[in-house]
Amino acid sequence: MIRVCLMHARRLVTAVAVIPLLALGVASAPPSSAAPSTTVGLYGASDPTYDGVWRQSMAIMGLAANGITPPTAAVTWLLGQQCADGSFQMYRADLSVPCGPSDPVNYTGPDTNATAAALMALMALDTGAITLPKRTLLAAVDAADSAATWLAGKQNADGGWPYFPGAASDANSTGLSLSGLLTQAPSYDIPAYRKAARFLSTVAAPCSAGGGLAYMAGSKVEGSATAQGVVGLVGPMPVSGPRTLAARTTCGTSAQSRALFYLDRQFTRSGLLPSALSPGETDYANSAAGTLALVAAGTGRAAVAKATKSLKSTARTFATAQGTNPTAVGLLLMVAEATGSSPRSFGGLDLVSTLSASLRR
Repeated sequence: MIRVCLMHARRLVTAVAVIPLLALGVASAPPSSAAPSTTVGLYGASDPTYDGVWRQSMAIMGLAANGITPPTAAVTWLLGQQCADGSFQMYRADLSVPCGPSDPVNYTGPDTNATAAALMALMALDTGAITLPKRTLLAAVDAADSAATWLAGKQNADGGWPYFPGAASDANSTGLSLSGLLTQAPSYDIPAYRKAARFLSTVAAPCSAGGGLAYMAGSKVEGSATAQGVVGLVGPMPVSGPRTLAARTTCGTSAQSRALFYLDRQFTRSGLLPSALSPGETDYANSAAGTLALVAAGTGRAAVAKATKSLKSTARTFATAQGTNPTAVGLLLMVAEATGSSPRSFGGLDLVSTLSASLRR
């Protein structure tokens, strides 16, 4: 997340500019009539063209993390977006038209980030705490299976995943894709995990330089690539919690330890990550993702406490400054669950009610 996604982070190289994955919720676009397909069951009033599946997946994961069953309409909307081959793209404007091929040149068609996010959301529904109609739940499980099959087949020879199949591997897409696959095969002793870890080690900075991950080889270390890249190394989202965290995060030889060390230092110093794309701005989405990564790894006690406090103090800015931002609310719901915070009063904001009020009916 999601560059997007989970999430100013992901560079969407189009005429519109770059869209962050996990940072897609930072600034919501105004409502638009550019998307003609039905949007009943979709969270958020803004145009879903560039983030529909992403924000819906984050919202569903956030609710499921807290044991709250999403409305059937919300799950049905996500299921309807799936392409025939199991993949997802950010938004299908006309469901009667089959998905086109992935196009890494024009940034169109199915992509790994949307597919990984949808896979994680669908798998998050398959727990005893969620009480969806049986038919809907079975459809979600089947959809997750086909999404995982498609995603597993897009891992590049170097072990990483690209944003769009056919492109070069990047840290963000690798972390998100791996995290998605781990929802179905929660084992670190599988070829896909070992290959991905080796790729991420090629973009990890040494401990002497502060650790962290770069988006690609030759790029600078940044919070977006580090937070999203390490997510897959520490396990699937959402993260269950709260957990007893180690006080010290050690920087070692692995990409995981270097990424976690970087996040620990950044949060301990300033509470939130700076934007990689807009100097002077804050990257709330990847701050949330990084917090989840530290909790999943069981480390960074002081860093997680400071990041959580900062996310609470800025929750309204992140989640509602320009209308309800489903990506932001979903991420904060996951942070609330992982840190033992109240989803009904996270920094004074009722995340559940805020998200529910944004559902299109």
